[in-house]
Amino acid sequence: MRRWVPRPIDLAAAAALTVATQVELWLMSPEGVPLGLVGPSFVVGTLAFAWHRVAPFAALTIGLTTLAVVPGLLGVDPALAFGWFVTTFALLASAGYHARRPVLALAVALVLLAVSIVLPKGPAFADVLYAWILAGGFWLAGRALSLRTVRAELSEQRAARAEEQAQWRAASAVADERLRIAREMHDVISHSVSVMTLHVSGVRRLLRPDQVEERAALETVERTGRESLAEMHRMLGVLRGPDEDGGAPSQGLARLPDLLRSARAAGLDAVLTVDGDDGDLPAGVDLAAYRIVQEAVTNVLRHARARQLTCSVHHRPTALEIGVVDDGTGAPARREGHGLVGMRERAAAYGGTVEAGPRPEGGWAVHARLPVPPVERPAPVRVAEEAP
Repeated sequence: MRRWVPRPIDLAAAAALTVATQVELWLMSPEGVPLGLVGPSFVVGTLAFAWHRVAPFAALTIGLTTLAVVPGLLGVDPALAFGWFVTTFALLASAGYHARRPVLALAVALVLLAVSIVLPKGPAFADVLYAWILAGGFWLAGRALSLRTVRAELSEQRAARAEEQAQWRAASAVADERLRIAREMHDVISHSVSVMTLHVSGVRRLLRPDQVEERAALETVERTGRESLAEMHRMLGVLRGPDEDGGAPSQGLARLPDLLRSARAAGLDAVLTVDGDDGDLPAGVDLAAYRIVQEAVTNVLRHARARQLTCSVHHRPTALEIGVVDDGTGAPARREGHGLVGMRERAAAYGGTVEAGPRPEGGWAVHARLPVPPVERPAPVRVAEEAP
């Protein structure tokens, strides 16, 4: 039932038209007009305007019948009040805007207007044609406004849908990259735990028979390490896809020459510069740095249309700095892609940052900084030799 309840603004407009029409009709109409019949008919017609949104076809039919046909049957010119013009043409425009069958609404309106003219005056084709032209103009105005409104709404919906899809794609890219990072970090950690367990096992075998407590402690550490490694392998089965191998990742900054060799084969003049000592670089940071460079080079090949590419790796005491610079174009395409999202996710996993953007002199630059934790070197262990 709520669907048939008119809006308050439409009720107010219909009430205002009703009052204005009745005042004009009762105070300014010529003599001989049967106001007792025309007045109530005009009340129904002007009040029907309140439903011009919720039931446009019914409001048009009722309004024109009571405003035009009924006065014509009574031999009265329907256009004897200004409210008649306002209500009639507002109903016509509303029918062109809101009616689901606007052509049928126009046909009904033209027939009713023609009947209202023919009834009191007889076949006056010039008046009928004029009424049709006037009615058709208001109907076309409403129809044009309806089409424009529909196009605007569709444009807004398409824009909103495109924004939602872009957000969904960005979220999906972040999730995929985080899953990939989790798999690779799992590989790195599994490899490290495996090495630790093997070292503990080796130390346990070097103990003397009387070192019972030390052997028990090392056996506990070894057993815990093996159990943890088994659990991590089970986790890897969940994280890894069916097409991925289970070996430890071999990618790292040592593979950068091979990566740039592939870029040169694609037509790029690629240059690699490395300075500093990378002996203490953690495996996870090494892998993340390689992936960032790989993604940056891939973006250059896909979008930049570049001729030259420079990759620089600087090993600092507390950080690893990476730079990938090209002289190409295609910055909008790279800005809209999700490669930068993946690079930032990888850097953030190790507390680092990635900055990317166009250079003033042309081209695109990517700069990444990954913190490198200081390596704590264990103190040498001196084993006292027992006297023979």
